[in-house]
Amino acid sequence: MNEPCIVVGKHQNLLAEINLRFALENKIRLARRISGGGTVYQDINNLNFSFIHNSVNMEKMNFRKFTYPVLEALKNMGLDVEFSGRNDLLIDNKKISGNAMHIFKNRVLSHGTLLYNTDLTHLSAALKNTPQKYFDKSIKSVRSNVTNIYDYMVNPLSMSEFSDTLFDNIVKKTTDSEIKPLSAMEVESITQISKEKYGTWEWIYGYSPKYLFRNSFQLPDLTVIFELQVEKGIIMSQNSNIDPNNDPVYHRAFAALTNIRHDYATIYEALKSDQIINSSPTFNIAEFCNGLF
Repeated sequence: MNEPCIVVGKHQNLLAEINLRFALENKIRLARRISGGGTVYQDINNLNFSFIHNSVNMEKMNFRKFTYPVLEALKNMGLDVEFSGRNDLLIDNKKISGNAMHIFKNRVLSHGTLLYNTDLTHLSAALKNTPQKYFDKSIKSVRSNVTNIYDYMVNPLSMSEFSDTLFDNIVKKTTDSEIKPLSAMEVESITQISKEKYGTWEWIYGYSPKYLFRNSFQLPDLTVIFELQVEKGIIMSQNSNIDPNNDPVYHRAFAALTNIRHDYATIYEALKSDQIINSSPTFNIAEFCNGLF
């Protein structure tokens, strides 16, 4: 269970997958995982599960091996759940679980989501994007019709009851299972790795593949067309049809973008700190920033 967040796959372009403005306005955290696959929205009523397994034959590793215990546990709760061809779990032909996998040497991590009673309105809004502005070779998400497990339960459980019941069902079906809590040292190590790698801007934003961003906006006497070349989250160059003699402030604003993060807060502060741009009566910093995403 998580506070509201959006999690993109390892090889995805974060900005191309999300509604950044909605995420910022609603204080939705952004994250990137080490596994592939598409983008997911999670909140406190979404449940995550993970299986870590050692194997000498990775060719036999598949999603069904790890999601079957979850499917079986859900069926034991009276739910009509089935596999889809995309490694998802479905109820009524609607997605309730997406799964991803990461393999390192002889160890595999398979994990997935379970939409129990997630805010689907926020999910839809958070993942509503405009990918046609982004040109790259990143992995693209495939949007699916989704639903909540809660709506199909004859006797609905609280989130904690559902989590406990699911866990108990899986443990009972697992041979020689043993419950071992994390040690204080393990928790400390996990917290440190989370902070020093997975919580950094360089991982969340900067790991996105290089991309070209194109957009346009309207001035009173001109349709401004521009593009940004971005690598590792940094705007390496920009180009627009702005005439520096006719629109010097806009020309200055675009020039200020070079070599800074393609990040709303960073760009906003950079423009706000420029006295000429900030004092211009015809230049709206917020509107300009909105057009850059």
